[in-house]
Amino acid sequence: MKQTSIHAICAAISFLFAFVIILMILLRYPIMYGIDGPYYLIQMRHLVSDGVIKYPDPPLTYYMLAPFYILSADKNLGLKIAVAFYGGLTAFVLYAAFRRFGDLSGLAASLTFILSPFTLRLLNDFIKNYVSLLFIAIFIYTLLNVKKRRHAIMYSSLAVIASAISHVLTFGVFAIYSLLIFIFCQLKREYGVERDAAASAVVTSFLILILALTVAPQIVGYDTRKLLSFVENPFDHGWEKAHFTNFAASLVIGFAGIAYSLKHRGAAELSMASGVSLILVNLPIIGSAWLFRFSLMTSILVPPIAAVIIGEVNESSKFMVFTLVTGLMLMIMLPAVSMLKPSITMRDYEELRDNLPKYVPPGSTLVIPDTKVRYWVEALHEEIYEIVKLPPRPPQPGTYLVLKKPVPPGREPPHGEVVLDGDYIRVLKLR
Repeated sequence: MKQTSIHAICAAISFLFAFVIILMILLRYPIMYGIDGPYYLIQMRHLVSDGVIKYPDPPLTYYMLAPFYILSADKNLGLKIAVAFYGGLTAFVLYAAFRRFGDLSGLAASLTFILSPFTLRLLNDFIKNYVSLLFIAIFIYTLLNVKKRRHAIMYSSLAVIASAISHVLTFGVFAIYSLLIFIFCQLKREYGVERDAAASAVVTSFLILILALTVAPQIVGYDTRKLLSFVENPFDHGWEKAHFTNFAASLVIGFAGIAYSLKHRGAAELSMASGVSLILVNLPIIGSAWLFRFSLMTSILVPPIAAVIIGEVNESSKFMVFTLVTGLMLMIMLPAVSMLKPSITMRDYEELRDNLPKYVPPGSTLVIPDTKVRYWVEALHEEIYEIVKLPPRPPQPGTYLVLKKPVPPGREPPHGEVVLDGDYIRVLKLR
């Protein structure tokens, strides 16, 4: 009974700590964070009002966010609570997955996930990617805890399907991760439930990929275009020295996971796959734009390594190692918090919200080349303006150009009439 109470307390801590930390960070500003913050407001508005999202995207994440959006009078707040909730849920699943190695092992998985600067960056800028990590966590739980082969196969397949209709990067890493686990099971001649669950994930991933590339690209929101773009030109942006820091850290942690798997049997395939995947997603041999996105998946790959290693440490040293690991993660995480914020200041937000309707009549067409500005104007005023990236041809009456200040030379049309010259934007009526 006492042990059950300890498990329950640790499980509650894993969820509540993540939920509270994330929500505290997100509530420092009242509006959505990152360049894509207003994009989610736009998508959710259309999902609720029209039944479909406005822009092509893998749809599942939006349906997962919908209850929080609908139930909240403040839509920014509703989405922030959703982000915190799914962070807490992923942390809880990771705790539950590794609890078999001890409560400290489970808490290590949970805390290294939520204290990771990569997790923070995901929840700031890439909410779909961040929420979809829950499905990799469920897959890990299935490998370690589901004993019935039929159930393990079903849960693994469903987790892959869910990741595919949530985010292409999560799906891609999930497919490689499960393939590595299957290969390592084969090499070690481990023919248990873990191998069958991994095989199920691999086969399901392959079938989804074939469907998405041929007859049904819409099932992944046409995200296969990004995959094809990467395959066609993975080196287009060159290298950046800053990525070598991530690579060095990934080598140390990745080889720790690999070394563990060579000496221990408990979750050896999972540790090996996590270590190899961690090194692969941080390899500084591809273009910096691609590498930046791949490296964010470090968020879900470090927790299994930390958890299984702490699980094998001598009882007398467990708490010390746990404190050392989580303390190190906290030190890395704190500087990243200050970088999490909206893409515009509150003063700029108020200028877009309050001044545009004063100077531009409803029903006008707004041409907004800057993506960051366009998303916020669309989130705020989509119902009263037609908002486009490029001016209509031929020019139409009632068309206004919205430029972010300072305006670069040559961007302002010579015959435009300035109707608003604010601190953040300049609005010109096109003739």
